[in-house]
Amino acid sequence: MCISTEKNNETNESSEPKEEVDEDAELRVYSILSYFIVLVVIGLPVWWYSTRVYRASLPLNQMYEVELKSTTDRDFGIPLSLEYDILISFVHPDPGFLEIHLRGEDIELNLQPFLNKIRPIADFVVKSQWLFQTELGAEPRRILDHNVLLEKQLPHIITPLETKLWSHLSPRPSLNLVVYFSRCDLPLHIYNNDHHIVESNAFLSPRWGGIYIVNPDKDSCQSNHFEPELQPIVSTFVAQLKYLFKIDNSSNSDDIYELKMRKAQDMLDSTHRTLRSLAQLLSEISSIVISDEVGEKINVAVENADLAEGFLKGGLVDEGLKHAKIAFLNSEAAFGDPSLLALLYFPEDQKYAVYIPLFLPIMIPVFMSLAIVRKWRKAKREKAD
Repeated sequence: MCISTEKNNETNESSEPKEEVDEDAELRVYSILSYFIVLVVIGLPVWWYSTRVYRASLPLNQMYEVELKSTTDRDFGIPLSLEYDILISFVHPDPGFLEIHLRGEDIELNLQPFLNKIRPIADFVVKSQWLFQTELGAEPRRILDHNVLLEKQLPHIITPLETKLWSHLSPRPSLNLVVYFSRCDLPLHIYNNDHHIVESNAFLSPRWGGIYIVNPDKDSCQSNHFEPELQPIVSTFVAQLKYLFKIDNSSNSDDIYELKMRKAQDMLDSTHRTLRSLAQLLSEISSIVISDEVGEKINVAVENADLAEGFLKGGLVDEGLKHAKIAFLNSEAAFGDPSLLALLYFPEDQKYAVYIPLFLPIMIPVFMSLAIVRKWRKAKREKAD
């Protein structure tokens, strides 16, 4: 009986530490599970959500499914814009010998009737400047009693002259209208390819503007005072502007109607191309941020583009032009918004390169500790059996 009692006591004593061991193991398991839940179940989703790129909701399907028209057959016209600068430049190569009395305000005043007729398509800001002691880039040829610029020399005039103009300082596209006053000793004339004098003594460069050469008369040269006639200058500039905007007759309502229709359609085509390019860009680069402000501009552009198409198909060109302007303005503003480039310097691969050294040393012990959890569960099942 005594032996039996001792054995029972030994059994009881040996069983008590096992319960303590089991209780410690259970606590360790709960500790491991809590770390796993905090780091994996809670930490990783919070990290992923807090580091993701924010993008406002966009009508991507509508941006992709636009019909783009071919531009291969389109005329090479002036840049598409809602505002233009018309820069009138007076080039006087010899101000010390001849004094010229001409004001840019007078030419602007005479251009306003024409500009008012085409103003529905864009706003125009007329400016003027004087350039003294400035020569043409091409060297004229001497023929008898006058100098000659051949037609093949005309393209070489614009590039040197462009460096002297301040049209590139404006955020708006500029249409240049240049008046060049030749020297008194030798009048300057333009010859065509057939070696005949061009009566207008002017030429035009697409997308840039035109140049009109004025030769002072002999009496003005003798008196050293020259006051050019406004009418030839204004009529030449109006003719050049008509050519740039592809208008035959500004007094004809049909021509103005076609101009509005063409302008609205060009802006719609540009809007569709911009929106589609933006949609493709967003699908290829995931680190581009789309803020609510940019998203609102895109939605406004898509909505007004649809409205403009409907009005133009119905023949309501004024309403169509109005909504086409809004669509064009918002699409260009969205595509050129600086916030689109905010996170391009920190792409996805760099993000992982920064955060993996932080999370990996923490996660490895946690995942390895899961072996203890499996071992504990296995022992618990064997004990239950």
